[in-house]
Amino acid sequence: MPDEADLATEQQSSELSRAINRIRKSATAGKGSKTCNDCGEEIPEARRDLGFRFCIGCAETRERKQSLFADD
Repeated sequence: MPDEADLATEQQSSELSRAINRIRKSATAGKGSKTCNDCGEEIPEARRDLGFRFCIGCAETRERKQSLFADD
């Protein structure tokens, strides 16, 4: 029978996998936006090359909101 540490590790791993999948789904193929779709701040070219449409701050805020309301 798993103990609390095993259960916590399993939950952490599951949350990490879901977060990575959300990030992969949100990154589109091709070049991303030059400016953030939320706040208008310029997005660094390296981040745009990965297809991102949000600055780091706005992306973190969106991810926190998504994790709060994620279906378990």
